[in-house]
Amino acid sequence: MYSQYYEQFKEPVVMKAEIMYTLQECRDRCLHYGTKFLSELLVTLKDIPPFFDYKNENSNYLRFELEPAFSNLEDYLVYSKARAYFDLEDYPGCAHVAKYTNNSKSMFLHYMARYLSMHNESIYERVNIFDSYKPLNMRKFMELLDELLILNVYGTEDDSDEESEGEPPIQEMLELETNNQNNYIQLEDDSTPKGRRCSRRPRNQRIERPSTTAGKKNVKNTKRNNATKKAKISSSASQSEPNTSTTEFRIKREDPYLLWLTAVMLKRIDRCDEAVELLIRAIRLQPCHWGAWIELSTLIKDVKMLDELNSRLLENNEHHWMHLLFIAHVLIDFQIIERGVDIYHDILNKGHIAFKSWPYLYSQLATAHHNKRGKNEIKKSVVSFTNIIKLDPYRIDNFDLLSNLMYVFDNREELIALSKHVASIDRYRQETLCVLGNMYSLKCDHAKSVLYFKKAVRMNPFNVTAWTLLGHEYIEMKNSFAAIISYRQALKINIRDYRAWYGLGQIYELVKLPNYALFYFTHARELRPRDFRMLLALGEMFERTDRIYEALTCYYKALHYDTDGGVLLKLWKYYEKYGDSSIQTTRDHFNVLNKKALKTAFKNKSDMELNLILSKIYLYLGHHYMDLHYYDRAISLAEKCRNLCIEMQDSTCQCLIVLEHVSALINEVEARAGSDGCPGSTPGAIKARRFLFAL
Repeated sequence: MYSQYYEQFKEPVVMKAEIMYTLQECRDRCLHYGTKFLSELLVTLKDIPPFFDYKNENSNYLRFELEPAFSNLEDYLVYSKARAYFDLEDYPGCAHVAKYTNNSKSMFLHYMARYLSMHNESIYERVNIFDSYKPLNMRKFMELLDELLILNVYGTEDDSDEESEGEPPIQEMLELETNNQNNYIQLEDDSTPKGRRCSRRPRNQRIERPSTTAGKKNVKNTKRNNATKKAKISSSASQSEPNTSTTEFRIKREDPYLLWLTAVMLKRIDRCDEAVELLIRAIRLQPCHWGAWIELSTLIKDVKMLDELNSRLLENNEHHWMHLLFIAHVLIDFQIIERGVDIYHDILNKGHIAFKSWPYLYSQLATAHHNKRGKNEIKKSVVSFTNIIKLDPYRIDNFDLLSNLMYVFDNREELIALSKHVASIDRYRQETLCVLGNMYSLKCDHAKSVLYFKKAVRMNPFNVTAWTLLGHEYIEMKNSFAAIISYRQALKINIRDYRAWYGLGQIYELVKLPNYALFYFTHARELRPRDFRMLLALGEMFERTDRIYEALTCYYKALHYDTDGGVLLKLWKYYEKYGDSSIQTTRDHFNVLNKKALKTAFKNKSDMELNLILSKIYLYLGHHYMDLHYYDRAISLAEKCRNLCIEMQDSTCQCLIVLEHVSALINEVEARAGSDGCPGSTPGAIKARRFLFAL
C-alpha cells in the first residue's frame, strides 16, 4: 500500500538533499521546531550523500548548493538586524526593521514577529489560566490577518478596482510576464528540490498593472465580500503553479511559510476550512516543512476527512516521504494504533539502516504503545523510551507520557528516578513540569501537583496533556468545577483527546448526572472502541438509567478485552437480580433480553458459538458462587450450563471440555457442602476464568 513511499526510505539520497535545503530555510526564518526535527533527521543520515565537504563528494550523487538568498547588501543588512531582534525576542523591533523589505525571509520575520508579539501578550496578560487564549487585541490581530490574506490569497484592493474600470493591454502584459518568469527561473539551481522551485518571489519583482484610472477623480472603491473571498480560497487551493489567465496580471510567487502562518492565524479564530486549504497549498510548495503537516493534522476531524486529504495531496501522483510520516502520526492520534505502528516498523525494517538511529521513530512507537495500555504494550513503550535515552540522553520529548505509565502502574521508585533525570536536564520545560506533577500526585501531594501542572499550562496553553492531568488532579481534590474547565480547555485544543472526554464523564458521574456522563463516555468510546474501560463506564451509566439491554450489550462487548473478570462480576449482578428471580415472567424476559444483547455484542458469531460463550459465563459464575458458599446457586448455574451444551447437540471438543468442567464443579460443590466449615477460596474461579479466555 505504501511501497512507493518505502522506496524513498531505502535510498534517502534525494531525501537528504531536500532536508538540507529546507533546514536552511527553516533556520533562516527562526522556525525552531521545524529546524530541530530536520536537524535530528539530518544527523541520522550523516553517512549518506550528499555531503557538506567536497572531499567525500561523489560526482554520481547530488551536490548540495543553496540559491542566492539576497540580491544586494542592503537586503542582507536589514535581514541581519531583524534576525538579531527576533533572536532576542524583541518582536516589535524586528517587525519595525523588516517592515519595508522586499526579501522573502525578512518579510516572514516581519509578519511572524507581529504574530508572536500578540501571542505572547495573550499569554502574559492572562490573570486566570482558565481565561480564553484568544488574542486580547482582536482588531490588531485581524489587521495582520487581512494583510497576510491580501498578500497570499486575495490580492490588493487596487487590483479589484482596476478590474472593474477597464481592460489593460493583455498581450503586452503576458509577454512581460513570460520574460520576467524565464529570467527568474534561470537563477535557480538544478539541485533545488522540485516542490520548492519558484516558490518565492520578492515583492520588487512583481509585475504591476499600468493604471487605467490616471487623471480620474472620485473613483469608487469596490470591496469584496466574504463569500467572494472564500470562493477565491477554494479556487486557488488547487493551483500549485502561478495563474496565467487573462484576469491575473501579476506573477504570484507564493511563500509556503507565509501560507502556513496565515493558516495558523485562521485556525485561532476558528476558520478551519480556509486554514486547511492554505496548508494544502503550503505543503505542495514545500512538502518538507513538518510544521505545516502537524498543523494540518490538528484540523482533521475524522478518518473520512483524512482519506479526502490524502487523495487531494496525491492528485499529481507525487508520493512524498513526509506524507507517510504524516499518515502514521494521524493514525496514532486517531487511536488506529496498529496501522500506525506497522508504518514505523516498515520504515525501520524496509528503509535504510540509518533510520534505526532516528529518535523520532522510537518516540512515536513509545507513544503508540502507551496509548494501547496493555501490559505487553507498556513494556514495549518503556523499551522505546530507553532507546531514546541511549540515542540522545537530553531528548526528553514525550517523557510526560512515560511518567503517566509509571503513575498508573504505581512505579514510585522509577518515577522518582525519572523526575530527577529530567529535572537535571531542564527543570522548567513543560515535559519536566508534568513529570514532577505526576510524582507529587503519586505521593498524594495534590496541591503541589496542581501547582506544577498550572506552571506547564501557563508556559504552553496548548499543552493537551498538562490540561488533562490538571483535570485529574482537581478530581482528586473534589473540585469538580475546575476539573470541568480543565477538560474543556483540553478539548478546545484537541477534540480527539479521549482522556478529556472520559474525565468529563467521570465528573458528571460523581455529581450524579448520568445522562450527561453518558454523552461524554459515548464520545470517549468512539475514540477508543477497544478500551474496555470505556465500555465498562458506558455500561454503568446505562445501568443507572435502567437501560438493561444497552448495559448488557456494553458488558458483553467489554468481555473481549477484560482480563481480570471485572466485567463478569458486573454481569453476575444481573444474573442474580433477574436470572434468579422468583417471578417466572421476569426470568423469561431477562433470558430473551440477555440473548439479544449477546447477539448484538458478538455480531459475527453463530447461535451455537453464542450458546458456548453463555455456557462459559454460567460456568465462571458457578465457581464464583461456590467460593462465596452459595452452593445452591452454583449448582443451578452448573445445570444451566449443562442444559445449554445438551441443547447445542454438538460433540465438538469445546463442548466436551465445558461438560467436563461442569462435572468437576458439581463434584467440588458437593464435596464442600458435605464438609463442615470449609473456608472459601478463589482458585476455582480463577481456573474457570482462564478457561473462559483461553477458548
